[in-house]
Amino acid sequence: MGENSITTSPYPHQRWCDRLAEVIDKFPNDLALECVHQPPGLYGLGREGDHGRWSYRDLDIGITRLMAAFERLDLSANSLIFVLLGNSLEHVLTTWAGYRLGCVHISIHPNSLSNAVEARHLLQIVLENRPSPSVAVVVQNAEAVRQFDKIFPQLDCVKIVVEDESHSAQPAAWTSFGHLMQEDQQHLQPSSVSSFSSSSSSSSFSPEVAIFFSSGTTSLPKPCVLEVPTCLSSLAGGSTFGTFARGDRVMSLVPCSHLFGYIAQMYALAQGSTLVYPSYLSFEPHATMATLRNDTHQYLIMVSALVHAFLTADLQPQDLRPIGTVIFAGMALSTAVAKEFQATVGPGSIENLYGMTEGVFCSTGRVRATEIDGISHEGFVAVGRPVEGSRVKLCAPGTTEEVVPGVAGEVHYSGRQTIQGYLGVPSDSFYVDSDGCPWYRTGDQAILKPTDGSLYPVGRYKELIIRGGKNLSPAAIEGVLNLDPTLRRLNPQVVPLPDPVAGEVPVIVVNTDITPSQTQHITQLVLSQLGSMYLPDRVLAIQKLGLDHYPRTSSGKVQKVKLADLVRDYHKKELAMAGEDSRRITTTITSNSLGGVYATVTQLWAEVMGIPLDELNLAAKLSERVDSITQMRVHSRACKRTGKTIPFASWAAANSISEQIAVLETAGSSQDNRSSPLSSEPILNARNGPPEAEDLVHLLGDARRFPEIQALVNQTISGCGLTWQDVEDVFPATDFQHIMRQAHLIESWEFWVCVHTRGHTTAQLRHALETTMAAHPMLRSFFVLDDDAPGASETLQVTVRYTPAIVDRCIVDYGEVDTLADIQQLIINFPAEHRVTPPGPLFRGLLVFVKEISSAVLIADFCHSIIDATYHEIFEDDLDRALGGLPLEQHIPYKAWTESYYLLQDSRAARAALDYHRALTQSVIEEPVALWPTPTSSPVLAPEHVNQGLFMFEFSLPTLLSLRDHHPALTTSVVFKTALALLTVFHTKHPHVLLFNMEAARSRFPFLPASVPGQAQLDGSRVAGPTLAGTIEHLHFDPKETVLGFLYRVQEQQIMITQYANAPWRELLAQVPRLRQLYTDVANHLIFNWTGSTNYKADVKRRLHEHISRQQIFFRNTAGLVIDAGASGKDGIDFCITLSGAVANSSPDWIGDIARGLQRITTWLVQPENRERPVGTFRECLQLA
Repeated sequence: MGENSITTSPYPHQRWCDRLAEVIDKFPNDLALECVHQPPGLYGLGREGDHGRWSYRDLDIGITRLMAAFERLDLSANSLIFVLLGNSLEHVLTTWAGYRLGCVHISIHPNSLSNAVEARHLLQIVLENRPSPSVAVVVQNAEAVRQFDKIFPQLDCVKIVVEDESHSAQPAAWTSFGHLMQEDQQHLQPSSVSSFSSSSSSSSFSPEVAIFFSSGTTSLPKPCVLEVPTCLSSLAGGSTFGTFARGDRVMSLVPCSHLFGYIAQMYALAQGSTLVYPSYLSFEPHATMATLRNDTHQYLIMVSALVHAFLTADLQPQDLRPIGTVIFAGMALSTAVAKEFQATVGPGSIENLYGMTEGVFCSTGRVRATEIDGISHEGFVAVGRPVEGSRVKLCAPGTTEEVVPGVAGEVHYSGRQTIQGYLGVPSDSFYVDSDGCPWYRTGDQAILKPTDGSLYPVGRYKELIIRGGKNLSPAAIEGVLNLDPTLRRLNPQVVPLPDPVAGEVPVIVVNTDITPSQTQHITQLVLSQLGSMYLPDRVLAIQKLGLDHYPRTSSGKVQKVKLADLVRDYHKKELAMAGEDSRRITTTITSNSLGGVYATVTQLWAEVMGIPLDELNLAAKLSERVDSITQMRVHSRACKRTGKTIPFASWAAANSISEQIAVLETAGSSQDNRSSPLSSEPILNARNGPPEAEDLVHLLGDARRFPEIQALVNQTISGCGLTWQDVEDVFPATDFQHIMRQAHLIESWEFWVCVHTRGHTTAQLRHALETTMAAHPMLRSFFVLDDDAPGASETLQVTVRYTPAIVDRCIVDYGEVDTLADIQQLIINFPAEHRVTPPGPLFRGLLVFVKEISSAVLIADFCHSIIDATYHEIFEDDLDRALGGLPLEQHIPYKAWTESYYLLQDSRAARAALDYHRALTQSVIEEPVALWPTPTSSPVLAPEHVNQGLFMFEFSLPTLLSLRDHHPALTTSVVFKTALALLTVFHTKHPHVLLFNMEAARSRFPFLPASVPGQAQLDGSRVAGPTLAGTIEHLHFDPKETVLGFLYRVQEQQIMITQYANAPWRELLAQVPRLRQLYTDVANHLIFNWTGSTNYKADVKRRLHEHISRQQIFFRNTAGLVIDAGASGKDGIDFCITLSGAVANSSPDWIGDIARGLQRITTWLVQPENRERPVGTFRECLQLA
């Protein structure tokens, strides 16, 4: 080997500090680093000139000085060094000095400090999961110091700041980087300044470890621990990094906090090349172009996203010095863009690298720039083959089964450099196959070309647009647009927009304002090349979204998730404005305003097809031009904008646009229909695609079970024609829901609600219900029993995305009936073929038009797994608003509630509830119990009950006012519950009363301490789901106790039960096996539910809503007895009691006796003369001794 050669080892054992030492020994005077943005002579190092230039000897001196300073600051092997710097001399010195000491290097983008949540996560997750003797943090300037101290006010570590602003003194805890370098220049004698090989023997065998963060689109960044020699050496033989040589100028445009930029630094310096940084952090076009004009560069390292900057720089090939090879990475590279880059910039060759922080590397190797077509397929440049020693396979999404060659699949990668899990973050993205080979699921979609084994990217599964159940690739649309040079300069980006009909539709964002003719050109190009399925909903300039430039990552990638968020926000504002305009316009439309319908429909179709109005062919067959999803979307908008309503079937039956206009013109006007267009489309889940392992809180620490959950959910929902791709969220049920589901009791808690509209048609009601469904995931939910969960089975609640398929399954157009009596029979005898059946969906709505009232009626079938009384009121409020054309209210997701319950149920905050309920039930655990009344396994109906509704009993209790005056602490509910307890004693002749007490449990989020700030936003009354909880309540009857004594004891117990309504019941039941059976037994015998001022009567006197009125609630459960009671009226003394269950089903006489018994005991309890009497004398009110 010649003296000008540097060893390029493909083996992972050689330390990179040793490689740098070899370069320093052989070529100390060669130029190592050039930072165009930094001054010369920093820290007494470097050459003269107009910017910073340092030889390998300069670097060695600087590294040695800094290493000695680190040692005096007690940094040593395995210490953590967080480096929050851009591309600079300081970053280079810190990186290599840390490695010489054996420290763990953690490079973080400096801008992360502007996001406190992310910054806190980045440091804490490493600190908590990577033990170390000491910690250091290096930041750039005073602003970074301020941000860091605000986020980490108590963090005890070595703190170093680069820019020592004398006019703005740093906090005492911070040490100046410059002072460290000067201090050590004084401590070190010249003779001791030498290469690494003779200056750091103490740590010569310490491993070189780096931690980088893989940024997810839906979650916080995840830490990847990389063994530096293994990671870097994997690229030695498969990419051009290994060909860097002495004297080569390597310009890097990628921040060192990005693994790609870090690799460029490490390879350039370890190979004896000159590393060139034209800017500190962000891409600086002028400095970059000037540097490329002044010097020849053998290598240019850049992310594909920066290609556009070069294409818009008005360059001619002769403007720049020759560039040998450009290494691209970071995103899909279209062939057209790559070829224009070659023509504009003129590199001799290119390399396209596919890399992920997890240690995933594929590369095309060096390819002559004139031969780009040879590594292209369907408009995209290949990313090559896996590097040496690695393997790739493409699998069907969510499985480990390989797809056939040529079919798109998810990239699974295995290599010695690939991590096998994140630090402190469980993930099911990693698995080991049956041969013991570890694999990583990348989440990327690609095609493997059989002829040459090259990989061609399609896109991220999370970024796919799911339109009407079909996956659309944004990259495919971008690829078509980039074929056109005039559109290529617009750097088009395609993102999804939620749509109430299609699910999602494409939106194209461009980098500058464009003309209508350019918009038309874009849509026509997409239509002609890809078909109507890919038509964009709209084309928007980034400036319309409130930004001047695309949001980008630290490496320059366009942040598609943020871009999609901006599009959604813009869309919501646009809808709100359009709604106001529409309401103003529709007030002037009459049944004769045919011109308004014509103008609206033609404008809509012109917008959708992307053509001028005068080119719209009104007679052309629509079936040949658009699909059914597009038809549904135009139908929805046409009805909204015109205020007219026609069934979609009638709309779709029209063959042409002119026929659709005629159909809509014959529909009733907005005045006749008494409906306004909705002013707000439903807000859908922002996540693209189904949940991942980190989205499922019950898999925290056990992400390997994610495939099992996917299979279980698929099996559950497949009967409805749904797959995992349709899933919106999966979350664990509360303990109450789980226990009731496991005991098969919740199935009998099915109930039906009848809601009348006030003069609305069935079509209008359907439209409003669809809008409401879109905003209420629980109406589109299933339950899944995970019997293989570790420790115990788990009930999971699964919500699916809002799509036409789930809407059609949940909403049934049931036609017309003549009278309200017909409706009554439908409620009591709900059609069996339409009843909800486990596992779901657990909501069904019959839409019926009633001729007697000339209005549509909703008869809804619910399972208590998805709704309770409070949530039903939220649902009705939104349905009313939707019918009135108002935007729906924002609610707190039920998922947030259940996850708070699940994650905190083992916390100290939950201990108090556990201890209280254990004490409450302790005395009856070992004793015989007497439960009343007896339940049945199925409804046993008396003949006279078959067609009757709920048994409802009402009475007034004026003497209650006197009790309140003298004993205001006693509540009405406690008085009535006490009466129920005494009636139970009367029937069981047993002193221990056990009843199942229902609580709304909405006072605060489960187990969240009151000291946690911001709980005003976590209003339990706004949770869109069933928070109700059932509690075993034990009441001991002492006949000698006074009435007041008993009432106050029940009152005190009620306060505690309400306080501890949310309790870790499963843990308590596991600790006390006897209680496990008793819980469900009590829940199936006697249930008490205080409804407050709300009752189950029809809304006749009170108009709670403008457009709807609830008329009836009906249920027919099999528990022994269910008491739903409330008190209303001016003074709250008018009782309304609903009695249901086995007793009500089988014996009208008996249920009447029970109701009258409750009335008599309640009346007796509040009479003043009885307050100091023994409570055992209550029997006299039942006219028994």
